[in-house]
Amino acid sequence: MTHYPEFVENRKYLEMDSSVPEREQLWAMLNNLTRIHLLTADKFNSFDSLIREYLISGCEVFGLETGIVSEVTSAGNYIVKDVVSPLDVLEKGQEFALEDTYCREVIKSRTVLGFPEVGRLDYMNCHPVYQNLKLEAYLSAPIFVDGNLYGTLNFTSTQPRYKGFSSHERDLITLMANAIGNFILLRQKEAKLVNLNKRIKMFAGYVAHDLRNPIGSIIGLAQMGTKPTTTDKRRISILEKILPTATTALEFVNSLLENAALSSGKISPKLTINNPATLLQSATTKVTALLEESHNSVEYNHTHTNMVSCDSDRIQQALVNLLTNAAKYSPENTSIQIATYDSNDKTAIEIKNTIAAKHKLSANEQHNTSVYGSTGFGLDIVNEILDVHGSTLTIQNDGETYTALFYLQAATPHK
Repeated sequence: MTHYPEFVENRKYLEMDSSVPEREQLWAMLNNLTRIHLLTADKFNSFDSLIREYLISGCEVFGLETGIVSEVTSAGNYIVKDVVSPLDVLEKGQEFALEDTYCREVIKSRTVLGFPEVGRLDYMNCHPVYQNLKLEAYLSAPIFVDGNLYGTLNFTSTQPRYKGFSSHERDLITLMANAIGNFILLRQKEAKLVNLNKRIKMFAGYVAHDLRNPIGSIIGLAQMGTKPTTTDKRRISILEKILPTATTALEFVNSLLENAALSSGKISPKLTINNPATLLQSATTKVTALLEESHNSVEYNHTHTNMVSCDSDRIQQALVNLLTNAAKYSPENTSIQIATYDSNDKTAIEIKNTIAAKHKLSANEQHNTSVYGSTGFGLDIVNEILDVHGSTLTIQNDGETYTALFYLQAATPHK
């Protein structure tokens, strides 16, 4: 287990500098605390403006030259969200391997660390950052967002901190890191609320457009069937018309509930290992009637070598939506092209079709993919399914050809 330098107890820290009266040092500590509290209470319009002020204030409060707010990804990448530094080798947006930064120790320990003199630490003085930049003093705190590790707030200097770092400084940087994490969480919640409001309006539009019509038709047909003058033969004809209309309405309601469950996270994928070709064949079988009705065929081009890890039922649901769109909006007597191929550690699934003249979009409409959907929000369901699989749907629509593409995580090679 790595033994990190300890923070100096405040009273002992004050006694280290006899050249400055204790009263003045206490006032300085109080002023720094007040400054940080005022900073955390301030309202910032953007994340960029917030971290910029935190870095400037931190450099002055801690007496260190360089301040950085970083984001650390699950892949082990260290992203500089902003930096205040006299060193021209550091700039906003840079990415490094986490292992090549001092912050690897903070991420590993998940706690505040202070290195007064890196050159005196055997496990740090061979670090590439020390070898290249000779950064001696280092103070850093992890940033947590809703309990999840986001990154770090850190300050460094080429000058050692011979007195070490005090407990007071540890508390200050902790306060700052917590405030940054809370700001990020607040913005995330605001973004979710905005997105939820958009979805509510979108669903209201779908209900008004796609559910009102079949329900209105059912009511109209039922009124006709209950008239005393309506013959039994006519009533049977009306019932035959009501049944498919009611089925359409029920399918819409089921799709609406399915979409809501997926987006709320109530449905989790049941991952199994599957052959993409088998998934596509099964999905194609489910739209056979629609393909026959539109006189369309399907052509396969499978070059993948890997199995995929996915929830087969959900992925088939997504594929059925995409194939339904392709069949519905293709000219008669054309082929829908289906391809699978390997892409690094993923397998691509691509569905491509020609767009019938009556369904071609103008240049301004081509980016509005909601126009192109089987039940009004079929693509929303596809996106929700792919999202829980860590994938996204990419659409290409040039007005002539429509291409839907997504990737699934590869499992083991199939034989």
